[in-house]
Amino acid sequence: MVAEIERSLDEELRNEWDISLGWFDVLASLQRLGGRARPLDVASDLRLPASSVSRRLDRLQEEGWIARHKYVDEDDHRAVDIELTKTGRRLWREMSVTYRRALQALFALHLDGDDIADMQRILDLLSAAGQEIEDTSDSDD
Repeated sequence: MVAEIERSLDEELRNEWDISLGWFDVLASLQRLGGRARPLDVASDLRLPASSVSRRLDRLQEEGWIARHKYVDEDDHRAVDIELTKTGRRLWREMSVTYRRALQALFALHLDGDDIADMQRILDLLSAAGQEIEDTSDSDD
């Protein structure tokens, strides 16, 4: 079921924007992370290997949708932040409409408004629980 949803979303994004779901996911992750983050934070947010995210970042930078910024880090002289550019932010907002519309169409066939509200509430609870677990494991370090 998840793979079917992802294929459908990917198809919609490619048809309307000529962008893959994978690229959109990176832009959405950066947006969730405040518009600027370390590549490892994006990879963690997406639960993907850093190498996979790195290739996507290269392509997004070539398109002018993200920018890389070096910063001084005593432990890592290669430290880089990535940031959504003005164009990247604008495109993310516009592409999000396509994404939400496609997702809504997939679920609207099977769920009513109450079902969707219940799912959102449950997902919010699970997300909060996941964040609590992450916070606890970070404080153990």
